[in-house]
This record gives sequence, C-alpha cells and structure tokens, in this order.
Amino acid sequence: MMSSFSKVFAPTLPVLILAVLLFGACDPSSRSETAIIPEEETIAVINNKKITLARFQSRLHSFLQHYRDLIATDERELGDIKSIVINQLIDEELISQEASRKGVHVTQEEMDSIIAESLSSYEQSNLESYLKSSNLSEEEWKGKLRQYLIEKKLVTEEVIQKIPITKREITSYYQKQRNKFIRPQAIKVRNITLSSEEEAKAVLSQLKRGKNFLELIRQHSISPDKALDGDLGYIKRGDLPEEMESEIFGKKFNRFRQRYTDVIRSQDGFHVLKLERYRRSRRISLEAARPQIKQILIEQKWNEYYSLWIDRLRKNATITVDENMLQREEGF
Repeated sequence: MMSSFSKVFAPTLPVLILAVLLFGACDPSSRSETAIIPEEETIAVINNKKITLARFQSRLHSFLQHYRDLIATDERELGDIKSIVINQLIDEELISQEASRKGVHVTQEEMDSIIAESLSSYEQSNLESYLKSSNLSEEEWKGKLRQYLIEKKLVTEEVIQKIPITKREITSYYQKQRNKFIRPQAIKVRNITLSSEEEAKAVLSQLKRGKNFLELIRQHSISPDKALDGDLGYIKRGDLPEEMESEIFGKKFNRFRQRYTDVIRSQDGFHVLKLERYRRSRRISLEAARPQIKQILIEQKWNEYYSLWIDRLRKNATITVDENMLQREEGF
C-alpha cells in the first residue's frame, strides 16, 4: 500500500519532455537484485552502467529540498521517496542508453538555439549563481542541455509520433466539445502612446482633421510597439487592461461608427487607439481545429504510451539495485 505522499507524486508525466527527463516514471515492481558490492559505492547497475551512491544522494537531497513543505519525514514516506528517486534515475539511464543505441544526435545549430533560449532567462550574474549553487561548470551545464535535446528527440520519435490518433477520434472530440472551438469577436487595433494627456489630446485632434495615424505613431509614440507601427493585432476581451477594453468594445464603437478612441490613461502613459477591422465571433471548423484536437488527444494518451515504452525498455534491460544500501540511505 502506497502512502499519501507516493500517491501525490506518482509519475503522471506531462507531455513536456523536460519534465520526463527530470522526473522519470516509477515502477516499484521492476526487477531488482542485491548483487552490488557496497564498497564500490554503487547503488544500482543498468546494463553494466553504474548509478553511484553519490548521484542517488544528490538527487534525493534535491527532491527533498524541492518538496520540503509537502513531505513528512517518517520512515515509511521516506521509503516511498527513495523508491521514486531510484526509479527516476533508472529510467533516465535507460532512455540515455536507448538514445545512444539508436544514434540520436543533435546539430550545432540546435545546441546554439537551446543555449541562447536558456541564457535569455538569466543575467550573467544569475547564471553564474545558478551554476555555483548547482555545483556545475558551464561545460557541464551545456552537456546537460545536449543530453536533454538528445533524449527529447528520442522520446518524440519513439512515443509521441507513435501515439495513434484516428480521424474518428478527432471528429468525436470536436462534436462533444463544440463550445471549446468558438473564435471570439475581436478588433484589430493600432496604438499610439504619449507621455502626457495634453500631447494625446493634440494627436487626437490632428487625427480628427485627417492626419495620417502611422505618421503620428512614428513621430510621437513612446511605446515599444512603435517598431510595429503600433500594431497590437486582433484584440479580444481579456487581452488588455479594462480601461482600454471599455473603449475598444464600447457601444459607440460598434461596427466602427467611430474609428478612434478618446484619450485613455494607463500605467504606461496616455493612449489613442485606432480601430481598423472588426472580426465576428464564429465557430472554428473541424478542419481548422484538427491540429489542436490531435495535440489534446496525444496529451490524454501520453502517460499510457510513455509507460508502455519504458516498460519495454525495462524488460529488455538487466537492472540490479542494492536494496540494503537503498534502505540504509537517509538522504539528510
């Protein structure tokens, strides 16, 4: 019988592949033996590849730190946690070995892209702090990104692309969930932002006399969307602050009887909006909704097919776990 903790953290894996690689599925019934020599400080072996006690301790410590507000520290729950962690490490090793066997690799362009994407989340000082706290060199960090890409490719090819989704399933989902596929009314809007109410009123006065809106944006706007000629795209309710939406969707702008809003004050300054095009609310066709529905159905089937794939890897592997070492390890 699993404790309440292990039920909460049972591996219902999301479609996000990164989560797969960080928290692999757990299968307490997987084969294990006690054939490890303790003095080697090896807690498990998967197809002759060792998982060291130090690696297990590091992961267990991280797990406990991450969920410290949710974890009770009694022996039974700690046993469940250790089972989760060792199975994560086993599954990660199986995935890594399978990627190597199939010759999955990444290009330098792919590496450059993910490094740039990752670095965008950090200032240099924050990256250095993260690496230090994680006890990683920059090269080790890049190595982990490379491994993530390799394993993401493998799981995509071996699981996601092989999940069967039929036309009948897509049609059935669309018919049952028709209300989910309604495109709301929207209005295409351009924005000019000024620093004072006086400037905004002056711009509005020029617009009413026929001045070109794009020229005024390029000359006077202080908003970053100036680079896009103030184009905010199609705005639907909930996209912008209430003070803007009340002007955009107000009755007096219905069917564009008036093309420009009054001056609107926001935390960014003073705005005048041009209403360019009206788009009616309508139901999205089955054909247009097909890609979205397919993705939804893949996500619904993801856990089942990922678990079946991992089970096949386990059945074809030789896995040994030093159960005595696992039971002794406290993780604190």
